[in-house]
Amino acid sequence: MRTIRCAALAALILCLAACGGGEDESGQPEAAIDSAAMQSAAARDLREGMTGDEVRNKLGEPRTRVTMDGGLERWTYYNYNADGQLTAKTLIIFGNDGKIVEVNHMSQ
Repeated sequence: MRTIRCAALAALILCLAACGGGEDESGQPEAAIDSAAMQSAAARDLREGMTGDEVRNKLGEPRTRVTMDGGLERWTYYNYNADGQLTAKTLIIFGNDGKIVEVNHMSQ
């Protein structure tokens, strides 16, 4: 049952993200929807050992990807409220095997 709820939440997030606008000239989301709570809930389900594909299925594509020293990779997700204000971000570190080694949730 939990898997079905998570899949439904992920589908809803992707649907809502697709309905939202793009970015304006300053990089802020246009017609931002209040997806911060939904994305934060999905991000809380992330666990060490999950793959990048599993993360994308829950959260979609990250805003940024950075390759760090030693071949580690950091993905960053930003959450905005309906007013376009940054409310939280999630940093995910992947090991050389492509699996999560660390997840950090930061509220603004």
